[in-house]
Amino acid sequence: MAGVHFGRAAWAAGLLPIIAVNAAYLINLGAGMDGCFPYLEGCQSVSQGVRSGPGLWLFKSLALPGAVAMTLAWLGIGRWLDTVGLGSPVRRRLVVGLGWVGAAFFLVYATWLGTEGDVYRWLRRYGVVFYFAGTGLAQLFLLSLVWSERQTLRGGVFQPVIVRLAALVTLVWGLGVASAFKRKLIDDPGFLDRVENALEWDFALALSLTFLGLAPLCGRSNRSG
Repeated sequence: MAGVHFGRAAWAAGLLPIIAVNAAYLINLGAGMDGCFPYLEGCQSVSQGVRSGPGLWLFKSLALPGAVAMTLAWLGIGRWLDTVGLGSPVRRRLVVGLGWVGAAFFLVYATWLGTEGDVYRWLRRYGVVFYFAGTGLAQLFLLSLVWSERQTLRGGVFQPVIVRLAALVTLVWGLGVASAFKRKLIDDPGFLDRVENALEWDFALALSLTFLGLAPLCGRSNRSG
């Protein structure tokens, strides 16, 4: 795939979902939908905020290029890992494969968002679950490969990038753990629903921001520099 700038693909993979979700939500608010600042107040889930109204079509129109950008970003990461020789070939393929699973299910989720029926509801539900899981695991396994080499890759030039990546991945998984345990800590159903919604918005944002953190790695390097 000569001519592909994988770093730009990673930037697009991070920015397009953020723009799609937030712009669609704002458009729907402008069209009369009740809302709030969902990252803190959690009045609606991400799907509830964008699955109807005029904003839905903006979200769908950005989903395909977003999924393509994610696919190219993980391809760039795979090539970079091959170039610097980090991890075994199996572990490198695992990172890329999980990333592609996430990209594919992001597209599944977006394609069937706003449709009715049990099958479509299943596709939406598991589309977002596997998007979150595949992408989050790919980012975590990537970090596990690069963290121990942060001081040696090109004489340490990538260390600030890897440290920022670690902070973002930690945030993603911290939000994931908080979401997993929220029902054990909160008894009020109404408050629980708002917390669940806010965590979903925050998790989705952090997951996309992590693509921006790994963008500088989507190039060519060597261990010694």
